[in-house]
Amino acid sequence: MILALQTSTFSVYGGIPTYNRLVCRVLNEFEVIDEKRVLLATDNTADVELQAARLPNLQLEAYNRDRRAFVQRIAALAIKRRIDLALIGHVNYAPLGLMLKKLQPQLRYGVIMYGIDVWAKLPRLRRHALQQADFTISISEYTRQNAVKVNGVAPERVHLLPNALEWRALENGRGLTDPVLPQGTRLLTVCRLDDTERYKGVDTIIEASPAVIAQIPDAQFLIVGSGNDTSRLKSLAERRGVSSRVHFLGSVSDEALRAFYRSCDVFVMPSAKEGFGFVFLEAMQYGKPIVAADRGGSPEVVKDGITGLLVQYGDIAQLSQALIDLCRDTERRARLGRAGYQRLQEQFTYPRFERTLTGILMRELPVLSIYNARCRALAKA
Repeated sequence: MILALQTSTFSVYGGIPTYNRLVCRVLNEFEVIDEKRVLLATDNTADVELQAARLPNLQLEAYNRDRRAFVQRIAALAIKRRIDLALIGHVNYAPLGLMLKKLQPQLRYGVIMYGIDVWAKLPRLRRHALQQADFTISISEYTRQNAVKVNGVAPERVHLLPNALEWRALENGRGLTDPVLPQGTRLLTVCRLDDTERYKGVDTIIEASPAVIAQIPDAQFLIVGSGNDTSRLKSLAERRGVSSRVHFLGSVSDEALRAFYRSCDVFVMPSAKEGFGFVFLEAMQYGKPIVAADRGGSPEVVKDGITGLLVQYGDIAQLSQALIDLCRDTERRARLGRAGYQRLQEQFTYPRFERTLTGILMRELPVLSIYNARCRALAKA
């Protein structure tokens, strides 16, 4: 059996849930092992039931944030059933991999690392469980480097597996319920607006907006996302005198989100701590130029001067100028957008994700890993 432990997968939007869904798709299509079970710690049962028909080769179990039931189920499976490989979907659950290893010594477990979750030194138990993992999977090279440096992860055990886009090119067409958008040059941001994630850079966008509007009179800033920091950000826009140009659109449907991407002129999210930056892929799908910060994993997705522009995090003047330059230059926007779309097709598609993760599974499954090691030894003999 392959046992995958995931956090939120089908109930919310975001980079980690998308990554988890991609993992589920790969496991569903992975034919080497018949039984694949995915335990979803925070998902709602109703949301998971809606997806079950699309993943007929997986056994999906939702635990509705019931941590005790989640852990008890994992322990029961380890006692009653043989588990060949455990795929731990977040470093917070790494100790569960260690527990499984104690109960079934032959089992191999791997931990997926996304971003800031492993950039700082972890608590002792979590760090030990991460170090003891048979392998880890990192969403970006920047995350890999930090996990190795800060948390003592063995570099030779790290596989690199960037995120990928779920949306298909056929979904680019205009929807039946496209929202009514303000007229003008539209600059789009998509992120959570929580006070724990102020590093996303929404403050700096608002601070930069007066200078942008002074040079681009029809500039409109569209901010998609919700969270407990929304009121503070709205107050900041009012103090800067730009509340009529900065539109807080809240959480929206997938259809509406695609319409916002399709209709914007520039995508901007100058975040300081992106492990990868999944929203950049969404913008690239629609051929949009991107303005991001030269921090974290963002430069691995957005190539400065090729698919977008990178600015120093917190540098309001540099951010303002980058946005002004792109708003003024239609041809440059189109060129960067085309290059971004091409990069997406070459580097961040589901088929590429599937090939890479399938290769990792084939390498790390206990029986197959022993077989592969013997083959390599024979080849060297």
